[in-house]
Amino acid sequence: MIRFLIYLFPAMMDMVVGAVFFVTAVRYSESGASSLTVTGVMATWAFIYSLCSIAVGRVVNHKNAAQIIVISGGAVTLLSTGYIVVPSLGAQYLWTALMGVAAALFFTPFQVFMKSLEHGEDGSVVRSTALYTFSWSFGMACGPFICGYVWPNFGWQWCYVMNATMGLTVAAGIWKLKKYADRHHETVSVAGKSAKLEDYSKMPDLAWLGWLAAGVGCITVAVIRSLFPVKAAILELSKTDQGVILAIVSFTQAFIGLAFIRSKFWMYRPVPVALFSLSGLLGLLLFGMGSKPGTFYMAALFYGIYSGMFFFYLVFHSLVHPTRSSKYVAINEAVVGITSIIGPIAGGIIADKTNSSMPFYVVGILVLLVMAVQARVHYLKPVKS
Repeated sequence: MIRFLIYLFPAMMDMVVGAVFFVTAVRYSESGASSLTVTGVMATWAFIYSLCSIAVGRVVNHKNAAQIIVISGGAVTLLSTGYIVVPSLGAQYLWTALMGVAAALFFTPFQVFMKSLEHGEDGSVVRSTALYTFSWSFGMACGPFICGYVWPNFGWQWCYVMNATMGLTVAAGIWKLKKYADRHHETVSVAGKSAKLEDYSKMPDLAWLGWLAAGVGCITVAVIRSLFPVKAAILELSKTDQGVILAIVSFTQAFIGLAFIRSKFWMYRPVPVALFSLSGLLGLLLFGMGSKPGTFYMAALFYGIYSGMFFFYLVFHSLVHPTRSSKYVAINEAVVGITSIIGPIAGGIIADKTNSSMPFYVVGILVLLVMAVQARVHYLKPVKS
């Protein structure tokens, strides 16, 4: 039971991240700031996050992962208070950059902590990948969804009160679970068991393809999260509609990730990967062409199917390797961070020079190109059930 309860924590932490992205983007958009200024907040977070993720990846192990996560939760609580105490728009960049440090102290250590708890359990790689994808995606959905209702009724400050509460809960919860994790890892190690990876023992190491696919995927995510509020402000969509639309992306992503919990080999086959990518392309086109809430709801649904695929694909191909998973997980987070810099900055520049729809079409072309690479690699390296 405890092995399932731990997946509440990435949901809480990504609820924090989702709320920060939403509130800062909307506040800047409503102030009349340029598209690049709006998207620069997320790019700043991503830059700090990617650097710190690489640094954390060098020192984290199953023995110290829990302590690092506790520090992360405490930092989130303090920084959330900072957003309220020093609320100026200029300070948003500082607080969001520091949130990048706090997030880096959570996500790589959590995946190490997660694998420690799953150590020695049958089917652990697919199950932990599915549950982790569901958990953090669900949290990312809840952030803007809840803020979309809290902000109009109580003020944006209460979104950060929620974040502070989440940070404190993460710190306290992981601290309580640390002893259980240590005992579990020692018991399994003494018994000489390890996660059953024999089904994938002869499969090619495709972590690099996961980085390529998710790298482009994360660029598209960053464009949606940072530029959709800009387009929504132009179209005068309500905060509630904006929050729900962004939430649909992550809710769909979450349940798609969970649906993969009994996956076997689709991650190595060209047709499923291509179909999911085409769904993402359709979603991006609808985001670009849309002018009414209903169109954006459909866009979010189709796009969420695609993002659920590439995030599962990324984590699976990293965790499945029996000896390099810790290194690969750290690279995963760096890829997420780096591409989350490229997406907002490039998208903001394109939007300022053309219009708020063009960035969605440009990243759609990138999705098509990567889909072709994935399909070819999987076609040339077929697998048998």
